[in-house]
Amino acid sequence: MPADDGKRGTIVAIGGREVPGSDLEVLATFVACCGGPDARLVVLSAASRDPASRRRVYESAFRTLGVAEVAHFHQEHREEAADPALLAAIDAADGVFFTGGSQLKLVSTIGGTPLAARLVERHRSGMTLGGSSAGASAMSAVMIARGTGRMAARLGSVRMSPGLGYLPDIIVDQHFRERDRFGRLLATVLCNPSMLGFGLDEDTAFILDGTDRVSVCGSGTLTIVDGTQLQATDIDAVPDYAPAAFAGMRLHALSAGWSFDLGTRRVSAPVAALAAPECEITDDWPAPGPGASCEDEFGPAAGAAESHAGPARSR
Repeated sequence: MPADDGKRGTIVAIGGREVPGSDLEVLATFVACCGGPDARLVVLSAASRDPASRRRVYESAFRTLGVAEVAHFHQEHREEAADPALLAAIDAADGVFFTGGSQLKLVSTIGGTPLAARLVERHRSGMTLGGSSAGASAMSAVMIARGTGRMAARLGSVRMSPGLGYLPDIIVDQHFRERDRFGRLLATVLCNPSMLGFGLDEDTAFILDGTDRVSVCGSGTLTIVDGTQLQATDIDAVPDYAPAAFAGMRLHALSAGWSFDLGTRRVSAPVAALAAPECEITDDWPAPGPGASCEDEFGPAAGAAESHAGPARSR
């Protein structure tokens, strides 16, 4: 069993479609966070209604990345989350990975079980957790259970429920740009303004380390919706399917190499993005005048315009 050093483990949340057809960079990041190819991994497919297919995909991907020890477990019924062999595998693991599928199926199957309790215990002692698509969303404390894309911020566009709770301050949405889910993430944060909304594009991940630093990898973008400076909203007053108005929401769009501090809620840009020494983006950013070290192009964004492209898939 990996040593219990009292340090919270890393979380790697992926926006979906990291395999097949990709260069496996995002999944390789998860493996690296677990300790490299010698890591002992457990893949949990409780979210999936086709676990055999998920097993084949991840078995091939992890083998390609050089990982020899990968155990697969599927939980279709809650009693299976108390399997002694499963709990022993969790005790020995360096990393546990949740596949995609339905986040509501995942949470309703393992939430409150011996497996869920053991995962919390092991993560607190340093084990890495990863998840893709539904497996990423389920790690939130407040979870987007279902919803509709391609519309403005409407209360009726999203259904929330408790998640597994590994991310107490972050609400994760996935397939973000591909399924146009900006409006539903906005609505979720308007209902929970003390929390951060993280929208992950496909083949993109954020990595949350034990110091509360979030970094980004992959081919897409992490969109961060921050409601802590929200000035006003009428989401509680308008009909459920009417667009909600709001003012004061903060927005960041981060790509590979960028990072975000959960404690200070500040963004750090990589040197390559700025052609200048790395700088921190603060409320009085940017520094004025010809000596400014960073370009004046990262101002706050207002609300999103509504798209009329029709409803998207619900998960």
